[in-house]
Formats: sequence, C-alpha cells, structure tokens
Amino acid sequence: MIRIVVAALLAAIAASALAQPMAFRDCPECPEMVMLPGGRFAMGSAESEPEHKAWEGPRREVFVTAFALGRTEVTFAEWDACHAAGGCAHRPDDYGHGRGQRPVIDVSWRDAKQYAVWLARRTGQPYRLPSEAEWEYAARAGSGLGFGCGAEATCLDRIAWHKTNAEGRAQPVGRLAANAFGLHDMLGNVWEWTEDCWNGDHARGPGDGAPRLAGDCGRRVTRGGSWAHAAGTARPAARFGSIVTNRYDFTGFRVARDKWSNPAAGG
Repeated sequence: MIRIVVAALLAAIAASALAQPMAFRDCPECPEMVMLPGGRFAMGSAESEPEHKAWEGPRREVFVTAFALGRTEVTFAEWDACHAAGGCAHRPDDYGHGRGQRPVIDVSWRDAKQYAVWLARRTGQPYRLPSEAEWEYAARAGSGLGFGCGAEATCLDRIAWHKTNAEGRAQPVGRLAANAFGLHDMLGNVWEWTEDCWNGDHARGPGDGAPRLAGDCGRRVTRGGSWAHAAGTARPAARFGSIVTNRYDFTGFRVARDKWSNPAAGG
C-alpha cells in the first residue's frame, strides 16, 4: 500500500512539473521567455460576450504550434540595453512614468521590429513579434471566458492594470498575478504590437496561428488594453489597428521566439 501511495505521489509531482511552463533567458539583458505548448483555441469573441465588438468576430478555431513568449512586456531597461548597443535607434520618452522595469512605451511597430531584429542577432535565435493568434492564445491560457480570468470585468484587478486602478501611468511589469501559462500583464498595462496587418474581422484569417500579412498593412494589430483605457478593453479578444509609425504612451510590446533550439541547453 505504501509503495502504491508513494508511486502515485511521484507521478503527481512529475505531472505537475510537466505542466509548469519552462522559462529561460538567452542572454543577461534578454527578456525572460516562457515556452508555451501548442494547442487549439477559439479565437475572437461571441456576440453574446460583454464588450463584444464586430471586428472581434467571427469566432473561429485556430491551432497554434509551440512557441516562446516574453513573460512580461519588454521593459525600458531591456530597450535601453538595445539602444546602448546601437541596435535600437530610438530612445523612447517615458512621459514621466519612469523607466527601469516599467514596460517600454513611445515605440512604434517599426521600433518594436527593430528590437526583435537586434535580439535575434544578439542571440542567434529567431526572435520576432507574435502573431495576433499567438498573442490571444497566450492571453487566454486555456480560458474561453470573456475576460480570461472570468466572464465579467470584476476579476481584472488581480491581473490587469487599467484606467481605474493604474493611477494614471504604466506600472512595473510582473507585479500582478500571472495567468495559467505563467505570463504577466497580458491584459492591461500597455497595448502590445503584433505582426499582423489590420483586417476588420477574423473571417479569412489563417487557421494555423500564422500572422495575416495581407490587408491594411499600414496599420498593425495591437492587443490587450492599457493603463489609459477602460477595463472593457482588457480582454483576450480585444483588438485595435494602429498606424505602424505612431508612438503612444500606452503602447509597447513583448517578443516571441520560435522553438528553434533547446533553451535548456543554453539557447
């Protein structure tokens, strides 16, 4: 009996360890990344959901292959390292929010792409911006509920900085609870650039999680809501199209990385 109990306990511990997302960092100044498992999910929002917008539908099934995503939004400290190394031409204004571990703001889509290119060259790994399907998959972390953490916005304060609780500025990353994938600030704090060109709905979107590279490519999709916007925008399905050259004090980004090599072996 004791052996059976011990065996069951060891099996449970092993299963729990496998369920924990693997985190890694490819260089000292690199963002911490989390390897996410592949899977299927329902992308978009249903008409019956609170705060639903027409451009969030139709809801459709998408399969996403395994990839890595930043545990948090790219910080000022991480961006400033790129700028100091000559990889990022723009030095963003913090608008009085503070730098360090706050998410970098005042960066355009093109700026974000430049950072990803620098990171790829710095590490030899395939860093990039996430597709909006990958972003939503990561934000949902297995949840089909309208706000990820629940069906109503009342659950958001423990995971998201929004207009009501952010005290008028972006907050340092990672202070609120992580989602089930171990990712922080997927909702709220700052809108996040994705790779996709803007399209007014999901009707013809790819089913494999790839970015949509046709449509209005002068605008790219941002996701997640921000400190400056109402809680209703801090939903996994919420999306907006922003001009690629525009810089805002409420928009930043996080990076993705293809599953190119074994992170546990040092990248």
